[in-house]
Amino acid sequence: MKQLCDLLFELSSEERMSIIQNLCQQNIRLSHLAQKLDMTVTETSRQLQRLSDAELISRNSEGLYNTTSFGELLLSLIPSIHFVSKNRAFFLSHDVSNIPIPFVNRFGELVSSSFEVDAVKVIARVTNILNEADEFIWSHSYHILPSHIPILEKKVGEGVEFKGIYLKDFETSSQIASNIRSVEKIELRILVTEKEAMTGFLSSSGQPDYSAFFSFDPMFINWCKELFQYYWGKTR
Repeated sequence: MKQLCDLLFELSSEERMSIIQNLCQQNIRLSHLAQKLDMTVTETSRQLQRLSDAELISRNSEGLYNTTSFGELLLSLIPSIHFVSKNRAFFLSHDVSNIPIPFVNRFGELVSSSFEVDAVKVIARVTNILNEADEFIWSHSYHILPSHIPILEKKVGEGVEFKGIYLKDFETSSQIASNIRSVEKIELRILVTEKEAMTGFLSSSGQPDYSAFFSFDPMFINWCKELFQYYWGKTR
Protein backbone atom coordinates (compact mmCIF):
# COMPACT_ATOMS: atom_id res chain seq x y z
CA MET A 1 0.00 0.00 0.00
CA LYS A 2 2.88 2.37 0.74
CA GLN A 3 4.15 1.94 -2.81
CA LEU A 4 0.74 2.94 -4.17
CA CYS A 5 0.48 5.94 -1.85
CA ASP A 6 3.95 7.13 -2.88
CA LEU A 7 3.01 6.83 -6.54
CA LEU A 8 -0.25 8.71 -6.08
CA PHE A 9 1.66 11.44 -4.26
CA GLU A 10 3.94 11.89 -7.28
CA LEU A 11 0.88 12.25 -9.50
CA SER A 12 -0.80 14.71 -7.14
CA SER A 13 1.16 17.64 -8.59
CA GLU A 14 -0.38 19.53 -11.51
CA GLU A 15 3.12 20.39 -12.76
CA ARG A 16 4.26 16.76 -12.75
CA MET A 17 1.07 15.63 -14.48
CA SER A 18 1.58 18.28 -17.17
CA ILE A 19 5.15 17.10 -17.66
CA ILE A 20 4.33 13.43 -18.03
CA GLN A 21 1.40 14.16 -20.36
CA ASN A 22 3.65 16.26 -22.59
CA LEU A 23 6.35 13.61 -22.61
CA CYS A 24 3.78 11.02 -23.60
CA GLN A 25 3.15 13.04 -26.76
CA GLN A 26 6.78 13.67 -27.69
CA ASN A 27 10.34 13.27 -26.44
CA ILE A 28 11.69 16.65 -25.39
CA ARG A 29 14.72 18.35 -23.84
CA LEU A 30 14.69 19.98 -20.42
CA SER A 31 15.00 23.55 -21.71
CA HIS A 32 12.27 23.13 -24.30
CA LEU A 33 9.93 21.52 -21.77
CA ALA A 34 10.49 24.35 -19.28
CA GLN A 35 9.70 26.89 -21.98
CA LYS A 36 6.61 25.01 -23.12
CA LEU A 37 5.20 24.78 -19.58
CA ASP A 38 6.31 28.29 -18.60
CA MET A 39 8.42 26.96 -15.72
CA THR A 40 11.97 27.76 -14.67
CA VAL A 41 14.64 25.31 -15.77
CA THR A 42 15.51 24.66 -12.11
CA GLU A 43 11.94 23.78 -11.15
CA THR A 44 11.42 21.68 -14.27
CA SER A 45 14.63 19.77 -13.55
CA ARG A 46 13.48 19.11 -9.98
CA GLN A 47 10.12 17.76 -11.13
CA LEU A 48 11.75 15.63 -13.83
CA GLN A 49 14.00 14.09 -11.23
CA ARG A 50 11.02 13.13 -9.07
CA LEU A 51 9.28 11.52 -12.03
CA SER A 52 12.48 9.72 -12.95
CA ASP A 53 12.88 8.41 -9.42
CA ALA A 54 9.32 7.08 -9.65
CA GLU A 55 10.28 5.39 -12.95
CA LEU A 56 7.53 7.20 -14.81
CA ILE A 57 9.95 8.89 -17.20
CA SER A 58 13.52 8.40 -18.39
CA ARG A 59 16.22 10.28 -20.29
CA ASN A 60 17.89 8.85 -23.38
CA SER A 61 21.47 9.23 -24.59
CA GLU A 62 20.55 12.33 -26.61
CA GLY A 63 19.28 14.14 -23.53
CA LEU A 64 15.62 13.78 -24.48
CA TYR A 65 13.08 12.91 -21.80
CA ASN A 66 10.32 10.40 -22.50
CA THR A 67 7.75 8.36 -20.62
CA THR A 68 8.58 4.80 -19.68
CA SER A 69 6.25 1.95 -20.61
CA PHE A 70 5.18 1.93 -16.95
CA GLY A 71 4.41 5.65 -17.15
CA GLU A 72 2.36 5.22 -20.32
CA LEU A 73 0.40 2.37 -18.75
CA LEU A 74 -0.34 4.47 -15.69
CA LEU A 75 -1.48 7.40 -17.81
CA SER A 76 -3.92 5.13 -19.65
CA LEU A 77 -5.65 4.45 -16.31
CA ILE A 78 -5.97 8.10 -15.31
CA PRO A 79 -9.02 9.03 -17.48
CA SER A 80 -11.38 6.91 -15.35
CA ILE A 81 -10.30 8.75 -12.21
CA HIS A 82 -10.50 12.04 -14.10
CA PHE A 83 -14.10 11.37 -15.20
CA VAL A 84 -15.22 10.51 -11.68
CA SER A 85 -13.28 13.40 -10.15
CA LYS A 86 -14.64 16.12 -12.45
CA ASN A 87 -18.19 14.85 -11.80
CA ARG A 88 -17.74 14.47 -8.05
CA ALA A 89 -20.94 16.31 -7.12
CA PHE A 90 -22.93 14.06 -9.43
CA PHE A 91 -21.50 10.82 -8.08
CA LEU A 92 -22.10 11.88 -4.50
CA SER A 93 -25.82 11.53 -5.22
CA HIS A 94 -25.85 8.74 -7.83
CA ASP A 95 -25.31 5.01 -7.59
CA VAL A 96 -23.24 2.96 -10.04
CA SER A 97 -22.97 -0.20 -7.93
CA ASN A 98 -25.51 -1.94 -10.19
CA ILE A 99 -23.40 -1.43 -13.33
CA PRO A 100 -21.11 -4.35 -14.26
CA ILE A 101 -17.62 -3.73 -12.85
CA PRO A 102 -15.87 -4.08 -16.25
CA PHE A 103 -17.86 -1.07 -17.49
CA VAL A 104 -17.16 0.96 -14.35
CA ASN A 105 -13.46 0.23 -14.89
CA ARG A 106 -13.86 1.74 -18.37
CA PHE A 107 -15.28 5.07 -17.14
CA GLY A 108 -12.30 6.74 -18.77
CA GLU A 109 -14.08 6.23 -22.10
CA LEU A 110 -16.72 8.72 -20.92
CA VAL A 111 -14.30 11.52 -20.08
CA SER A 112 -15.04 13.48 -23.29
CA SER A 113 -18.76 13.76 -22.48
CA SER A 114 -20.74 16.85 -21.59
CA PHE A 115 -23.15 16.78 -18.67
CA GLU A 116 -26.70 18.16 -18.76
CA VAL A 117 -28.96 18.36 -15.72
CA ASP A 118 -31.90 20.37 -17.12
CA ALA A 119 -34.67 17.92 -18.08
CA VAL A 120 -36.00 20.12 -20.89
CA LYS A 121 -32.55 20.36 -22.48
CA VAL A 122 -32.00 16.63 -22.04
CA ILE A 123 -35.26 15.84 -23.84
CA ALA A 124 -34.42 18.30 -26.62
CA ARG A 125 -31.04 16.70 -27.17
CA VAL A 126 -32.51 13.19 -27.10
CA THR A 127 -35.03 14.30 -29.73
CA ASN A 128 -32.20 15.55 -31.90
CA ILE A 129 -30.26 12.27 -31.48
CA LEU A 130 -33.31 10.34 -32.66
CA ASN A 131 -33.86 12.62 -35.64
CA GLU A 132 -30.22 12.39 -36.74
CA ALA A 133 -29.94 8.57 -36.61
CA ASP A 134 -29.43 6.84 -39.97
CA GLU A 135 -28.41 3.29 -39.05
CA PHE A 136 -29.65 2.26 -35.60
CA ILE A 137 -31.31 3.49 -32.40
CA TRP A 138 -30.85 1.51 -29.21
CA SER A 139 -32.66 2.75 -26.12
CA HIS A 140 -32.69 1.57 -22.51
CA SER A 141 -34.91 3.72 -20.28
CA TYR A 142 -38.05 3.94 -18.19
CA HIS A 143 -40.35 4.56 -21.16
CA ILE A 144 -40.65 6.31 -24.52
CA LEU A 145 -41.95 9.85 -24.50
CA PRO A 146 -45.17 10.12 -26.57
CA SER A 147 -43.55 12.80 -28.74
CA HIS A 148 -40.75 10.38 -29.64
CA ILE A 149 -42.96 7.53 -30.88
CA PRO A 150 -43.72 9.16 -34.29
CA ILE A 151 -40.00 9.81 -34.77
CA LEU A 152 -39.16 6.17 -34.02
CA GLU A 153 -41.94 4.93 -36.31
CA LYS A 154 -40.64 7.13 -39.13
CA LYS A 155 -37.07 5.95 -38.59
CA VAL A 156 -38.06 2.28 -38.51
CA GLY A 157 -40.00 2.84 -41.73
CA GLU A 158 -36.84 4.23 -43.29
CA GLY A 159 -34.91 1.10 -42.34
CA VAL A 160 -33.25 2.30 -39.15
CA GLU A 161 -32.80 -0.57 -36.68
CA PHE A 162 -34.58 0.02 -33.38
CA LYS A 163 -34.12 -1.88 -30.13
CA GLY A 164 -35.69 -0.83 -26.85
CA ILE A 165 -35.51 -2.01 -23.25
CA TYR A 166 -38.15 -0.51 -20.94
CA LEU A 167 -39.95 -1.20 -17.67
CA LYS A 168 -42.40 -4.08 -17.89
CA ASP A 169 -45.45 -1.85 -17.31
CA PHE A 170 -44.65 0.25 -20.38
CA GLU A 171 -47.00 -0.53 -23.26
CA THR A 172 -47.40 0.82 -26.75
CA SER A 173 -49.52 -0.24 -29.69
CA SER A 174 -47.01 1.29 -32.04
CA GLN A 175 -45.39 -0.67 -34.85
CA ILE A 176 -42.15 -0.51 -32.87
CA ALA A 177 -43.59 -2.69 -30.08
CA SER A 178 -42.13 -5.87 -31.59
CA ASN A 179 -38.64 -4.49 -31.02
CA ILE A 180 -39.15 -3.79 -27.33
CA ARG A 181 -38.09 -5.98 -24.43
CA SER A 182 -39.17 -5.46 -20.83
CA VAL A 183 -37.34 -5.58 -17.50
CA GLU A 184 -38.34 -5.42 -13.86
CA LYS A 185 -35.87 -2.66 -13.07
CA ILE A 186 -33.93 -0.07 -15.03
CA GLU A 187 -30.26 -0.15 -14.05
CA LEU A 188 -29.35 3.01 -15.99
CA ARG A 189 -30.43 4.95 -19.09
CA ILE A 190 -28.77 4.53 -22.46
CA LEU A 191 -29.52 5.99 -25.87
CA VAL A 192 -27.05 5.22 -28.62
CA THR A 193 -26.93 5.69 -32.37
CA GLU A 194 -24.07 5.51 -34.85
CA LYS A 195 -23.53 9.27 -34.39
CA GLU A 196 -24.08 10.14 -30.75
CA ALA A 197 -24.84 8.54 -27.40
CA MET A 198 -26.25 9.38 -24.00
CA THR A 199 -26.14 7.67 -20.64
CA GLY A 200 -27.63 8.49 -17.26
CA PHE A 201 -27.15 6.83 -13.89
CA LEU A 202 -29.63 6.16 -11.12
CA SER A 203 -30.12 8.60 -8.30
CA SER A 204 -29.14 7.23 -4.89
CA SER A 205 -32.66 8.10 -3.73
CA GLY A 206 -34.14 5.70 -6.29
CA GLN A 207 -36.19 8.46 -7.89
CA PRO A 208 -36.18 8.95 -11.70
CA ASP A 209 -33.39 11.28 -12.69
CA TYR A 210 -33.18 12.72 -16.20
CA SER A 211 -29.71 14.24 -15.97
CA ALA A 212 -27.37 12.68 -18.52
CA PHE A 213 -23.96 12.59 -20.16
CA PHE A 214 -23.75 13.12 -23.94
CA SER A 215 -20.96 12.70 -26.46
CA PHE A 216 -20.12 12.23 -30.14
CA ASP A 217 -16.82 10.57 -29.20
CA PRO A 218 -16.43 7.05 -30.70
CA MET A 219 -15.13 5.65 -27.40
CA PHE A 220 -18.17 6.98 -25.53
CA ILE A 221 -20.49 5.60 -28.22
CA ASN A 222 -18.80 2.20 -28.09
CA TRP A 223 -19.09 2.07 -24.28
CA CYS A 224 -22.83 2.72 -24.54
CA LYS A 225 -23.23 0.19 -27.37
CA GLU A 226 -21.50 -2.59 -25.49
CA LEU A 227 -23.34 -1.90 -22.26
CA PHE A 228 -26.68 -1.86 -24.10
CA GLN A 229 -25.80 -5.20 -25.73
CA TYR A 230 -25.02 -6.58 -22.28
CA TYR A 231 -28.51 -5.67 -21.02
CA TRP A 232 -30.17 -6.72 -24.28
CA GLY A 233 -28.63 -10.15 -23.90
CA LYS A 234 -30.13 -10.49 -20.42
CA THR A 235 -33.69 -9.76 -21.61
CA ARG A 236 -36.20 -11.78 -23.57
